[in-house]
Amino acid sequence: MRSLNQSIKSGALLTMLCLALTGCGDFLEITPRDQVTEDNFWNEKADIDQMVAGCYASMQSDAFIRRCIVWGELRSDNIYPGADAQNNENIYQTLRENLLTTNEYADWSSFYTVINKCNTIIEKAPEVSLKDPSYRSSDVNATIAEMTALRSLCYFYLIRAFDEVPFTRDAVDQENEVVALPASSFDYILSEIIKDLENVKGNALEHYAAINNQDGVGQKYNSNCNRITRSAINAMLTDMYLWQGSYDKAISCAEEVRLAKRNDYDREFKDQTSLANTAPQLVEAPHGTIVPLYVNTTSNPSVSANAIFGEGNSFESLFELAYTPSSSSDATYVHSSALGTLYGNMLSGGNNGAGLLTVNPTIVSDAPSSWKYFRNQYDIRYYNTLQSVDENYGEGYIRKMVAAQYNLSSLNGSVPFNNYAQNSFTMHDYNDRNWVFYRLTDVMLMEAEAYLMKATDEETEENTELLAKAFDLVYLVDRRSMVDRSRYLSESAQESKNRGQLIERLRLERNAELMFEGKRWFDLIRYARQAGSLDIIISLVPAKISGTVSFPSMAHLFWPYYKYEVQKNPNLIQKSIYGEGKQSFELNS
Repeated sequence: MRSLNQSIKSGALLTMLCLALTGCGDFLEITPRDQVTEDNFWNEKADIDQMVAGCYASMQSDAFIRRCIVWGELRSDNIYPGADAQNNENIYQTLRENLLTTNEYADWSSFYTVINKCNTIIEKAPEVSLKDPSYRSSDVNATIAEMTALRSLCYFYLIRAFDEVPFTRDAVDQENEVVALPASSFDYILSEIIKDLENVKGNALEHYAAINNQDGVGQKYNSNCNRITRSAINAMLTDMYLWQGSYDKAISCAEEVRLAKRNDYDREFKDQTSLANTAPQLVEAPHGTIVPLYVNTTSNPSVSANAIFGEGNSFESLFELAYTPSSSSDATYVHSSALGTLYGNMLSGGNNGAGLLTVNPTIVSDAPSSWKYFRNQYDIRYYNTLQSVDENYGEGYIRKMVAAQYNLSSLNGSVPFNNYAQNSFTMHDYNDRNWVFYRLTDVMLMEAEAYLMKATDEETEENTELLAKAFDLVYLVDRRSMVDRSRYLSESAQESKNRGQLIERLRLERNAELMFEGKRWFDLIRYARQAGSLDIIISLVPAKISGTVSFPSMAHLFWPYYKYEVQKNPNLIQKSIYGEGKQSFELNS
């Protein structure tokens, strides 16, 4: 495994060799040079384009995507060990909450590789513009905004996974230069990446040039979600401000995202009546909030799932990494088996090819009775997210992002949909499944959370207004998944007017909407930080393998530093709860 020092000093020459990328249009279909040196590089805009492509390619790597899943989902209440989990020591020990300093998922080098590539491009872009007149100052600023966003996203993952990590904006491009950085605090890094994003947001492109690649409803919508746009940066800022507790700013950024999407809808779909069954539609909430969303119906219950996770690059996407189908003859295309390995490979629609991870049996057995995780049997997300094998015994498989079809034939013998025997998705091979970082409903639910965190329990006009705005957003996300109008959330219900109950409804809704998308564990940490208590995690996260799971302090929510990083970096001190990093430390025996 590569250490931080190895990753961060890899420099520009290594970056130049990692340029292959796919799925994002002509910009990324660039042939790497056979021989690259400092002397014949950094001379023209095409060099910058290749370097930018290399950053996205590095993020597409299997190692990078696996960590998005493991860090963001694996330790949550959604996940249980699959049949072969015990044969993978790193996964198995993580599921036991036995975080060892030798666990390969404590290796952060794939993220620091991207960070250093971004730093390098940010440093070199102004120099290239002096050599190439076609690389205008506006182009330079857009490049810097794009790379700043990718760098900030990487740091955001790192602090949510490790708490304190090394932080630098400097590029290291000499092979013999060694960098030994101490760890900076969570709050410091969060404030710095927010500041960076705010500084460049205005320079980011709102849209890229239209290309021929089309999404599931025939619209040209590809690079506008496969590359960083201003809306992607606003989505990141919504998330970051929520973690920072800057709720007004989170709301402002989320509103910018919704406005941009409304403008996109008016431009791309408003007059497309022939696409009415599969295109997004304007949906209105009880208090007047209107958002364009995919809408599921009894006769067509999986419009949203197929557009977002089947075809990919959907209207609702704000930033996702796209992969080409494996049938491509170009061997340089990047593939990732992360989803297939961890969640499964169910292209035929059956239960074959289950992954190392599976569904918490409580979620499966809960459905036919109390419907806590998914609100009722009319919630199509239940069927699109998991496959129930036996509700009585809580057996199930993960379906979201890995199944090509599903069969709605169980669940007490009936389901409320038409034509449900074999409802197929358009799903690529298990090496080619897109990974979505941010999408519209994610941002809507974060905005709702910000309203609720701003509000208090007092019965005031201001609090009533805040609760109404939050309810509208929760209502809209829930409504698009309910195929029976009589099952929509009721604006007159007590939970829509009581802050505590609405917070609970929001959290349940967020988990139902984003389950298995690498969000849940991070959400639980944020909820614990908001409350200043570990109670929510202790109450929700079960012992997944025999033994007792304990979370004695906030520090136990974060990963240890990789043993080999500590050995090579004298300024990186292992966290006290994990010992000195010279031997395995068992948190839960």
